[in-house]
Amino acid sequence: MLPNFIIGGIMKSGTTFLHNLLMNHPEIKIIKRNMDHAYFDDDRIFPMGEKWYLDLFNEVKDLQEDYVIGQTSADCAFNPGSIDRILAHNPDIKLIFVLRHPVDRAYSLYWHQYGMGREFRRFEEAIKKEPELIQKSYYNFKNYSYLERSRYQKQFEEILSKVPKQNLLLIDFVSLTKETKKTANAVLNFLNISEIEDIEDLNYSKLPRNPAKIPSSHFVVQLSAGLQRLGFRSLGRSLVNCFRQEIKPTKMSPDLRIKLEKELIEDINFYKQVEDNFRKQIN
Repeated sequence: MLPNFIIGGIMKSGTTFLHNLLMNHPEIKIIKRNMDHAYFDDDRIFPMGEKWYLDLFNEVKDLQEDYVIGQTSADCAFNPGSIDRILAHNPDIKLIFVLRHPVDRAYSLYWHQYGMGREFRRFEEAIKKEPELIQKSYYNFKNYSYLERSRYQKQFEEILSKVPKQNLLLIDFVSLTKETKKTANAVLNFLNISEIEDIEDLNYSKLPRNPAKIPSSHFVVQLSAGLQRLGFRSLGRSLVNCFRQEIKPTKMSPDLRIKLEKELIEDINFYKQVEDNFRKQIN
């Protein structure tokens, strides 16, 4: 049953980078990424049904005897019920998750949402408002879960209990970005396909890069966020895009970082365990 594997996130942890690498392997066919295709991990899309989902693979389904076929959907760990849906569809599917340090990941996601004009609050205000906001609507749950998405311990307790060990691969962000060839080969071994001899076998130097772009006007971000909340998402996005610049986000204050590290200590420990285990695997 298609797909053979899913790259399941976590958001802002290198998921797109891994997706783009695997697209260039001759034994892999991975469908082009489209956020509307988040079938298992979006409650608004799942009711479309299995036939609708399988139609996403029309271009590659006749090739399944010669290729490993996959897709990427970054909320499979986070959205409740996703794992059960996936396993009900294909109990033998292989799942790949890339994890990033919980505090760094939350801060990166915040700047992504700010840059898209969805978030208009400053980071400290946004995470204070988060517990209240994500209870109000599914839209808020999907878009403003900065710290909640970093609570790995809770998310992966379910995954580790339900997914057979041989079908689950947890990768750390640092290994993916700093030891890319070794990480890619670990993924290829996991999928039972040929390793690469050189990272350029996956067109590494030609992969699309998505540098952070931050809007130069906070007022424009506020206006864009308001338009998007009212349902004018295209207009809001177009507006904020006119003011985005390729600049680095400001650094988090040391005091806030210490506070968040205390709050997410269990999840940081889980991440460190994943990091240690994966580095042992590739070295």
